[in-house]
Amino acid sequence: MAAMRLTYEATGLTLGRAMFSSVRTPRVYEHIVEQIESAIFGGKLGCGDRLPPERELVRQFHASRVAVREALRTLEHRGLIDVRHGSSGGHFVRAVDAGLLRRDFTTLLRLARVTVSQLTEARLLIEPEIARLAAQRASDEDVKMLREALEKRADFVRGGGHPRVLDIGFHRVVGGVAKNPVHSLLVDAVMDLEADIVVPRIELTAEDSAEVAAAHREIFETIVKRQPERAGDVMEAHIVDVQRRLGRRESRGRGPAERTEGDSR
Repeated sequence: MAAMRLTYEATGLTLGRAMFSSVRTPRVYEHIVEQIESAIFGGKLGCGDRLPPERELVRQFHASRVAVREALRTLEHRGLIDVRHGSSGGHFVRAVDAGLLRRDFTTLLRLARVTVSQLTEARLLIEPEIARLAAQRASDEDVKMLREALEKRADFVRGGGHPRVLDIGFHRVVGGVAKNPVHSLLVDAVMDLEADIVVPRIELTAEDSAEVAAAHREIFETIVKRQPERAGDVMEAHIVDVQRRLGRRESRGRGPAERTEGDSR
């Protein structure tokens, strides 16, 4: 059957030729999901756009109300649409939320039982390059955010707090300053693992904490001075140094038998 014109008069949204076509399959809802996803990914439906009412979708897809509802639930579960209630409610295309992907990515890494050494190896591949990009792309506002992160940490330490979470926060900010959503996602996922795997197990000394603060200050200065190569080198040295300190603290916290067993792995 020829595709029909989609005009949703309630919102004034006119999309010209029909966006969706009828489907014939035992799992109809999957094909409905596929077509709506394609419309979103292809830009035919943008963030904040309202989908046609359920009855209009039933008509366009030549599908049952049950299949349409299942498709809408699937799209909502995938984080592509929101359901709003009330007189102006309906199904709306969600704004981009990298947090959804980050949570899924972090969950997969946790299920893989990532070790501290594997985490460090990944950080050495990712973060030096991100620091280089940050030194090239940082705006005045970015510099302000980085400075505030350093000052917040210093105030927290002066108040007697343990700054590990704030240290992780500094790396997240650097990831954002690189202005690449893929890099930002990777840093956030890695930092989530750092908070989950390392922070609860190993506590740094005051001396270690002071060295971390100094390294963060140096990374900040290289970004401010727009020294990308230096920024990458300092970030790499910082990660290696922290890993060495963590390994030393962890080794001291184990007994001789446990240490021998661990070193044999």
